[in-house]
Parts: sequence; C-alpha cells; structure tokens
Amino acid sequence: MGDLIGLVAVVLIFGGPMFAMWTRYQLERERIRQEKNDKAFEQIRQELAEVRETSTQYALSFEDALQRIERRLDDLEQRMGTMENQQIQSRL
Repeated sequence: MGDLIGLVAVVLIFGGPMFAMWTRYQLERERIRQEKNDKAFEQIRQELAEVRETSTQYALSFEDALQRIERRLDDLEQRMGTMENQQIQSRL
C-alpha cells in the first residue's frame, strides 16, 4: 500500500504539469492549423473574386460585341430595304 501511495504521489506531482504542457501543445498546434486554414481560405476567396471579376469582364465584352453585331445587322437590313424600295420605284 505504501508503494502505491508513493506511485500515486509521483504521478500526481509530475502528471499535472505534464498534462498541462501536453494540453498547451495541443492548443498551440490547433491554433497554428487554424491559421493555415484561414490563410488558405482567404487565398481561395481572393482567387474566386478574381475569377468573378474576369468572368464579369468577359460577359460585358461579349455583350458589347453582340450589341455591335446587332446594330450592324439592323443597319444592313435597313439598307437592303431601302435598296429594294428604290428598285421597285425605278421599275415603276
């Protein structure tokens, strides 16, 4: 029984600080891991924002080009209509 008391005393004396050190180590390790994750997520957010901006610019550019083509087509249709009317008038 005396040996058991001595063993328990040694475990309590050295176990408490060892447990505290181990807990501190685990907390620090988790904090570092969380910081790395936060940095990685922030980088992903920035890249996603850049992709959104780029896709918006491409969409606007495409829309602008489409509008120019539509204007040209309208102009050509109007010219063709005018030419057809002139040809009809000249036949009369």
